[in-house]
Amino acid sequence: MKSPNKFLFLFLMVSSTCLVVSSSNWLTTWMGLEINMLGFIPLMFLKETANESETAVKYLVPQSLGSTIFIASAVISLHLNNAQSLMSIAMCLKLGAAPLHFWFPPVMANLSLLPAFMLLTWQKIAPIFAIPTFAPSPTPDILLVASISALWGGVGGLNQTDLRSLLTYSSIAHTGWMLASINSNTSVLSFYVMTYILINLSIYSALITTSLSSHKQLFTAQSPANSLLLATCILSLGGLPPLSGFVMKLLVIKFTQASLLVIFTLILGALVSLFYYLSLTFSPLLELSKTHLAKIRTSKPALPLFLAQILPLSMLLFYF
Repeated sequence: MKSPNKFLFLFLMVSSTCLVVSSSNWLTTWMGLEINMLGFIPLMFLKETANESETAVKYLVPQSLGSTIFIASAVISLHLNNAQSLMSIAMCLKLGAAPLHFWFPPVMANLSLLPAFMLLTWQKIAPIFAIPTFAPSPTPDILLVASISALWGGVGGLNQTDLRSLLTYSSIAHTGWMLASINSNTSVLSFYVMTYILINLSIYSALITTSLSSHKQLFTAQSPANSLLLATCILSLGGLPPLSGFVMKLLVIKFTQASLLVIFTLILGALVSLFYYLSLTFSPLLELSKTHLAKIRTSKPALPLFLAQILPLSMLLFYF
């Protein structure tokens, strides 16, 4: 990110997302999605390696396919109203939601840490907020994609040992929850996306100083303070009560108008995800419990991120 052109592409990516969120017609939405894609691809090249070039192509092809399906279905929908469902499916392809996630794990596996977290967080904003403009209430196709994403994100992460793979399948599971919250209050979807971004930002702040690949190295190379922050953020990402990840899922269950079968599928996928997150953090938390709390020194930037994960606990104590 030292080159001046990187800041130009970063500005294009941010401004195009704002353009999609505030657009009032489909043509502007399509233009914003294209600018967003073209602004993010140069940011993927941090080390200028051949793997990054291959990863950029793997990202470009499905994104271009999704844009083509979107603009074609927008033209067809002028004559056939049923074609609007294809527009939502095109956004699901851009999001990497299951079963359209074939491009997402290979891209995440070869990205550097910063572009990977940008793909996990910021790149989800434009497609997920564009879907309610096509169909304010989710169609059965969207609810089916939400159910499959929640289940596949939970089951797919069971046998993964790579850290980015765990975050990838967790992102797929959270995409299902985002799709299920479309027909609820707009503030619920906004709160879910903002909380998800905050949790991933906390994980990124804990991993930025280390280059880890396996989950076995996740806590051994960390200081006790970073280990505590990382374990709390991972459990919050899995939805352990009463952390922030649990509160945002609870809001989706309360306000969504999906059927009981869809809600049961979402909860089942979340329980499976929470299982391997608990197994991942159980041993490090036991080791951390042997350390005296007075010896734990945390940095000032990391402290607000840690407090944001336990804020719902404070709210529960205030009300009860």
